Amino acid sequence: MAGLLPETPEYGEMQQQSSKSWRIDWEAGCLSGEIDGLEALGQALLLALSVPRFAHVIYSFDYGSELHTLVGRNREYAEAAAPALAEEAVRGDDRVREVKAGSFTASGDRLTGTITVTAEGGRISASVDTGERSGGYAGSGI
Repeated sequence: MAGLLPETPEYGEMQQQSSKSWRIDWEAGCLSGEIDGLEALGQALLLALSVPRFAHVIYSFDYGSELHTLVGRNREYAEAAAPALAEEAVRGDDRVREVKAGSFTASGDRLTGTITVTAEGGRISASVDTGERSGGYAGSGI
C-alpha cells in the first residue's frame, strides 16, 4: 500500500507557499494573466503601499499604508516620516526579508520616494507616488 497516497509534511513543518497572483494591467484597468516570484512581490508591494490603512473593511487592520496621512502636512515632517511608514506597510508580507526605504520628497499634494525589498529570490525596488494610482517597480536577482 505504500506510495498510494501523496506524501505530506509532518505536523509542524513549514511549506513554502506559492506567490502566484493575477497580473494587474494598470493602464487597461484589468487583470492580464498570472505572475509569480519577484514580479508578484513587486505588485504586492505597490498594492500595500497604495491602499490606505483602515479605510476599507475588506482589508485587515494591518494591511496598507498610512502615507496618505502625510499629504498636506508640513513638508519636512512628511519627508522624515514617510520612509518609516513605507517600510511598515510592506513588512507584513512573509516573503520580505529586508526593507530599506530611500528618501522621500513632498511637494503639494504629492509624496514620492522609493523602497527596496530583499526577498528569497532577489531584490526589488518600488517607486511610491501618492499622486499616481499605478506607481512602478523593478526587480533584479541578487
